[in-house]
Amino acid sequence: MSLIRPAAALAALAALSACATAQRLNPFAGDDAPAATAPEDGRVSILTFEQTLAPDPDLQSRAIVIPAPLPAGDWPQPGGAADNAPNNVQGEAALAVDFRRSVGAGSSRRERLSAPPVVADGRIFVVDAEHVVRALELDSGREQWSIRLRPEDGRDRRALGGGVTFAEGKLFVTTGFGFIAALDANTGGELWRTRTNAPFHAAPTFGGGRVFAVTNDSELIAFDAATGAVQWTHQAIAEPARILAASSPAVSGDTVIAPFASGEVIALLASNGRRLWVDALSRSGRLTSLSAINDIAGRPVVNNGVVYAASHSGLLAAIDLRTGQRVWSRPFASTQTPWIAGDVLYAVSADGELAAFDRETGNVYWVRQLRRFEDEADREGRIAWTGPIMVGGRLVLASSLGDVVAVSPANGEVVGEGDARNPVFIPPIAAHGRIFLVTDDAQLVAMR
Repeated sequence: MSLIRPAAALAALAALSACATAQRLNPFAGDDAPAATAPEDGRVSILTFEQTLAPDPDLQSRAIVIPAPLPAGDWPQPGGAADNAPNNVQGEAALAVDFRRSVGAGSSRRERLSAPPVVADGRIFVVDAEHVVRALELDSGREQWSIRLRPEDGRDRRALGGGVTFAEGKLFVTTGFGFIAALDANTGGELWRTRTNAPFHAAPTFGGGRVFAVTNDSELIAFDAATGAVQWTHQAIAEPARILAASSPAVSGDTVIAPFASGEVIALLASNGRRLWVDALSRSGRLTSLSAINDIAGRPVVNNGVVYAASHSGLLAAIDLRTGQRVWSRPFASTQTPWIAGDVLYAVSADGELAAFDRETGNVYWVRQLRRFEDEADREGRIAWTGPIMVGGRLVLASSLGDVVAVSPANGEVVGEGDARNPVFIPPIAAHGRIFLVTDDAQLVAMR
């Protein structure tokens, strides 16, 4: 396999990032995009011109039961845990700002801030757009240490992608420069570094003594967490057209589930990489080149033996973890990670519609349209939404305008609002009673 340099990957992604910043996570954005309206029968559009998603009449009399919140502990992996299924996190979700701190370099025309933070051992770990890793005190946001992982030699001075995960006292950091490194979480000292044939577009996931990460050319690599040695690899279909967002694998027992830009979801044995099954969350007959992008930009979620994932091209699916058989699927385009709480799956579409699905059948409890435009009167300036997560029995989402909202999971009503002050493209996380957001200009905002 030929070495794919990060500069080349940056050039390939530039074609998708030439539009407004909001389009990195909402490619339907654009002032000339056709507007969608709700038909007279009350149904709500999910994908412009293509289909509608309507609440199931049989579910309207069934109350949504919100599970009891779990203890407000750490958030050590990009999805909270290896299976990306944290449930209902303890907290108030009042959206009052606790503190704001700069965490380095934000997004620019040549660099992108895309890595979600993680929380462990009393610290918040953040990677900025220049590949500087920082450890901050959990209660104050004060910096404890930092290390720059950008190479000092070579042609590549800037790169996209990468992220961080925590396990066993170490930080595992993927980079857009084509290597993964393990750092001592207490000091930032580098423990090992392994070069790869391509840069990484997403944060890694830890499970069973291994670190799993997907490169920009759709290769899943399993590393030994102790030494950094490559244990096995799996090459999926390479797809150059993708969303400028970061997705990470899920790990459940001895199974790793990896999403790819081609729209494939692949389950493999974590121990040796043997493929167990593959499903393709792609849809044909799309209206535009953007809507034909199949990328799974959100993380797959594993809950009670079922894998849940959504593609940008317009398919939300539940897949049996053991057999790979579809349990159900629904037309729903999303770049975000679904959230499971009790018997309900919550997801936000690429068009800003928040929906609640029955976890077992895929039928719809309710659909709520979030704010779509900066100028609602003239329908200009599309807004992208990230999330949701559930904190204290409320769904929390953030937007490319910097708006933060708390939504009732029972009916979709907005019950609280906050202000991050700057655009947010990275989904919020929750730990130890706080909600943490990283804005596009690299401000860490802690809310309660």
